[in-house]
Amino acid sequence: MNRYVIGIDTGGTFTDGVLLDYSSRRVVSSAKTLTTRKDLKQGVIRVLQKLNIQEDYSIKLVGISSTLATNSIAEGKARKVGLVLLGYNQKLIENYGLRDNLSTEDIAFFSGGHNAQGVEMAPVDEEGIRQWVKDNQSKVDAIAVSSYFSPMNPEHELKALDIIQKESDLPLVMGHQLSTKLDSIKRAATASINASLVAVMQDFIQSVRHSLKELSIEAPLMIVRGDGTLMPYNEAVYKPVETVLSGPAASAIGGIFLSGKKESLVIDMGSTTTDMALVENSRVVVSEEGARVGETETAVEAARIRTVSIGCDSRISFDKKNELQVGPERVRALSQMAITHPKVAAEIRKLKNDPSAYRNEHDLEYWYLHRSPDDSVLEILDASQRKMFDRLKEPTKLSILMEEFGVYHPSHLNLHDFIRQGYIECASLNPSDLLHVRDDMDLWDKEVAEIATGFIADEYGLKKKALIDKAFTRIVDIIVEEMLIYLACQQSGIRNMPSSIDGQWGKWMLREILNSDNDYLSVELKSRFPVIGTGAPARHFLNEVVRCFHNRLIIPEFSEVANAVGAVSGSITEVREALVFIRESEDSYTYQVKYNGSFENFDTYEEACEHAENISHEKARDAAVEAGSSTPYVETQKKTEGSLTRFVSRAIGNPRLSRQEKKINS
Repeated sequence: MNRYVIGIDTGGTFTDGVLLDYSSRRVVSSAKTLTTRKDLKQGVIRVLQKLNIQEDYSIKLVGISSTLATNSIAEGKARKVGLVLLGYNQKLIENYGLRDNLSTEDIAFFSGGHNAQGVEMAPVDEEGIRQWVKDNQSKVDAIAVSSYFSPMNPEHELKALDIIQKESDLPLVMGHQLSTKLDSIKRAATASINASLVAVMQDFIQSVRHSLKELSIEAPLMIVRGDGTLMPYNEAVYKPVETVLSGPAASAIGGIFLSGKKESLVIDMGSTTTDMALVENSRVVVSEEGARVGETETAVEAARIRTVSIGCDSRISFDKKNELQVGPERVRALSQMAITHPKVAAEIRKLKNDPSAYRNEHDLEYWYLHRSPDDSVLEILDASQRKMFDRLKEPTKLSILMEEFGVYHPSHLNLHDFIRQGYIECASLNPSDLLHVRDDMDLWDKEVAEIATGFIADEYGLKKKALIDKAFTRIVDIIVEEMLIYLACQQSGIRNMPSSIDGQWGKWMLREILNSDNDYLSVELKSRFPVIGTGAPARHFLNEVVRCFHNRLIIPEFSEVANAVGAVSGSITEVREALVFIRESEDSYTYQVKYNGSFENFDTYEEACEHAENISHEKARDAAVEAGSSTPYVETQKKTEGSLTRFVSRAIGNPRLSRQEKKINS
């Protein structure tokens, strides 16, 4: 009997779905629908309904990848967190400007913490913590606790947990549960971000489970981690920070699955970003530094992704020198806006009949309220901003908005923070519109796209084709530069190079690579990695990109939904660590093994290491089986960090498909 699985990816613009025959590795059907960002559940239900799921199919597994965690931070939707730090040096953190690295403004410092050997530095200020919780629990939505050197001894975090739970029922996260790395700032930041996302992820998972239940789909639910592996949904609820970069990682896994290539560079082009991931030996290369969320570095293992803000929803604009720019801002396509708002379509078509009504590009940009602000946001709005929010309940031309509120530049409206946080969205010319004009895309209103492209081109003295060519060339140039930097920085010694090609010689070299018009000298690039293109826009841009690298482009079938394929084709991986370190006393010392809060003493280093390797191996295997893996393979690495020895065991296995034979409603 065929074994069917469902993969879903909820992106910033589209929600993708695939129905996969797991036995034959065949995509049975695929679907796309617009992401319903106000209520993600609706988008999930719609994409499931579009899949050709017959009544006699038995669904064995559902996998989901999502940009939810990353977008929640970027759009200000994450919950407010109170961070309790035990044994941290407040003056040191503030003097070195480290406070901004902790991802929250509500930070409380208390005595406590341990040293590198797990010995208590000072007793926990229990009464201080208790009083802080009483005074602040109504001001925050969640609490994170991080104690100094808690990976060596979590005793103080556990004490704080007990105190806080007696005073409050807020979601609570402890640093040692998320990371055993010794970087105290990254661990605290990771705990803070995780706490801010717990409630958000819980709501999302409940929505997805409700969607599946409505369609009578009963199967295990898995979520994609930021390294491309799968985790059970109940684990994702408590560790949502591990899903940062879930979307790009799933695209890479989907690219591997669809192409069958063990060595490749996967470039996923989406609506908002283009993401690059390197695949070696059929695995996505993982970053040793930890995932970055916005400007905050975390201790979370994730794929080594390079993300550039370029995609089919990138804003097309002109700078002060009248040079065409693409991105980094995301805007909705005018052709799409015209489909959902007939008034917008009518206003743009009216320009065609009365060209004199067009004054500047602000006549072809619309702002509108995407989601209603809650009371906390309304409180900080001034009278003028309140009027603007009310005005934007209907899409409004930017030119009209500026006239009504008496400003001469969009920045003077003071609304850009609300745009960044997702309260207000903009629609103007973007590459999706240009693809409609070129007949490469046929989803929305082509006539509106042509009218808008024509007016913008005329304003800057261009023909429509010339504007489109300039925009597409600009996109290719950006991706080539990013690909060059990404591949060059895989070499371990040069990972801290500048994030863009700088200097006169560097810019000359890049110009020669892109243009190749020098009669005296040519600069050529070559990469041994074939490029796997995923995402719907990939086929329109990546041919020119790979030409610069003299390598091969592979666009596999169903590449436009590779992220959804990756959501269900990845392996289940569980990692467990055991630490070995010296515990000194006045006249002797022992070797101590720590695993998951428990300690065992040994007389020799060799005995301690043997026990640490065995217990990490055993616990990783058991965790993978419990998570739903069948016959996991376990590999163990030994890492030395000064006097500390770390045994890291990674259990890897394919998902164990459910035996349920429940029929579903199509």
